[in-house]
Parts: sequence; structure tokens; C-alpha cells
Amino acid sequence: MPVRPETFLTVGLLLVLLAWLCCGAGCGDGSPAGSQTSVGHGELDDFVPPPPGDLQQTVSVVLSDLGFSEAVQRPVDVAVVESGRIRFRVTSNSRTPQVLSGLESLSFQDKDERFEAFRAGLNLEHVYCGHRDVRNRFSPRKHAYLLCRERDGHSVFLVRPATQSPWSVEHATRLAVSPPEAVDIEFRCRFRDVSAFGAREYVTFFWANYMRELHDAAVHFRGVSEQGGSEGWIRAESKSGWNVGTYRAATASALEFDADHNMALNLRSFEWPRITRPVLYSRSADGMVLILMFDRLRTDVDEIRFSHFPPAVDVQYVIHGVEKGRRYGFRARLIWRPWTTQEDCLQAWHAWGRDPGSTEGP
Repeated sequence: MPVRPETFLTVGLLLVLLAWLCCGAGCGDGSPAGSQTSVGHGELDDFVPPPPGDLQQTVSVVLSDLGFSEAVQRPVDVAVVESGRIRFRVTSNSRTPQVLSGLESLSFQDKDERFEAFRAGLNLEHVYCGHRDVRNRFSPRKHAYLLCRERDGHSVFLVRPATQSPWSVEHATRLAVSPPEAVDIEFRCRFRDVSAFGAREYVTFFWANYMRELHDAAVHFRGVSEQGGSEGWIRAESKSGWNVGTYRAATASALEFDADHNMALNLRSFEWPRITRPVLYSRSADGMVLILMFDRLRTDVDEIRFSHFPPAVDVQYVIHGVEKGRRYGFRARLIWRPWTTQEDCLQAWHAWGRDPGSTEGP
């Protein structure tokens, strides 16, 4: 019996709807605004934060609590910083999810041309724990995330008070231009309450970098491809379908999580290859390269992981045994420049001079 054309249409629409409902971070076509999904099983996000009060005072208190000494101006929705060949535009949460917080734009100037890196960059997309929780998905895209310029200097801060976070975490990210082609990043956080993290006692921050156009869909990092293997450059390319995920340090263990977890896609990690140096690069169109480097890879307290959901180049910061009131954080450098060689990418990390493996807070 022949199948009616409308049957194909009905089945196709059902499959599209199912894919949309199941899609995790960075999947599909990589559209940041279109990747938000609801949590199943009737869970509702009922967190309603109180009004933040005087915004400038709120920001000042959070920065002081986190050990930042820089004075800042009043909060704004958008800030543009330019120095050397780099120009970046940062946005708050005021227009989310249509415009995501973080780097709305990052461009490199070459004579009369500008080369853009992102559709959205350094977007703090998720904070999640080891068990199923409605707060695991997209909670940082909601509620007040305040943007302030440094009063004297080429930097901005993105600041979230603990009262505006369903995880009761205050955090701040400082973005400072480092001429001629880099952005220096410093992230600090502190939890006012850790009861939500349960027996597994870890928390993960997930930043999404939605690239504008890639030359090569893979990410590249220094690592080993097997147990006992020699360190070298790894070309890590996610496979077809749902065989995408996260790469961890050579000495790191897989994260344990509950079987019904609603963010399992981002918690799974490949057994091999593994990372040996906290630096990666991604080659973009127009002969450009994005290089990301960190001041640590894995310590007894925290670790950096690389996630790959093409065309997104994502990073995770995992804190183990999270403690109430303790300050955590890391430093990073983002370089956006014309591609040269792999060894130049590694040399850029060496030249930065950060000592990976430090267990001290920033």
C-alpha cells in the first residue's frame, strides 16, 4: 500500500519537534538564541530574585568580596573596547536571549578590513551539578548580569550578585584588552550556599563560543591519543550524530552524574584523546585563528575542560568539593589573529608566562 505524502510530512514534523526538544547546548546549527529548551518531567524554574537595589553599589560590593580592587563606572547595557588591532563589544543580560551576554563581537583590524570571530562569544551558558536539576540548563542567561567599565583602564566587568543566581553564586569576569591581538580574562566566583550540589559536590561553569565561520570544524590541542602515548597536537573532531562532547586532562577522571541527568550531553567526556597543555586553537574562515589558553589544566581543586559542539568552541571550568564562602577562579587569554603555524600557537602560550597547575585562587 503506497504511503500518502501527508504521512511523510507529519512524521517529519514530529521528528523535527523531537530533535528541538532534546537538543543540548551547541547542537543543531549552533544558533545560540535557538538552542534553549525546556526541562522535562514537569520541572519549573520558580526562582524569582529580589530587585538588586542600587546597581553600582551592588557591583562594588561583589567586586570587593571577590578581591578585585578596580573601580568601575555605573552599569551599562553595552561597552566597546578597542586597542591595538583588537576591538570587542561586550553586552549584559539586558537583551537575553535575543542577544547573549559576553562578547557580542570580537574583531581584528587589518588595514581597511575587520575580521569577526563570533556570533556570540564567552557566553556563560550553563552552571550545573551532578544530579538532575532544573537549574542545570541555561540559568546564567536569566536575571541580572551587570556590565561595567573600569573607571581607569581598557577593561570591563561582567558581574552577577549571588541574590540574582539560583545557585547562590556571586561571580565576576574581567575582560581586558592586551594589545595587539589578545583579550585577557579573569574569572572569580564564590558560593553563598552549596547545599544544592548534593553528594557529588562538584559544580561546572560552561562558556559557549559560537564561531561565525570555521575553516576547520575540529579543535586542536596538545594531548595524548592513548594511554602511555607521546604528547603531540591532537586534531579533535566530533563525529556525526550525538557523538560530540568534552575532552578532559590526561590525569582527570570522568565526572560521575545521575542516570536521569538533564545535562548529560555536557557532562560526558571522551576517554581518549586527552589534554596535556591548557591551550587550544580553532581555525576560522579568512585565514584567522582563535587561540584560548588558561593558567591551569587540572589541580586538586579545579580543572579546565574543552567541549566541541561545532561550530561552537566551548570551555568548562569544574570545581571539585565546592565549599561555601571559598573563592575560586582562573585566568585565561584569548587571541584572535591571522593563522601562522601550530608552533606559534604553542609559543603564544609559553610567552604568556602563566604557570599551569597552581592551586591558589586568582
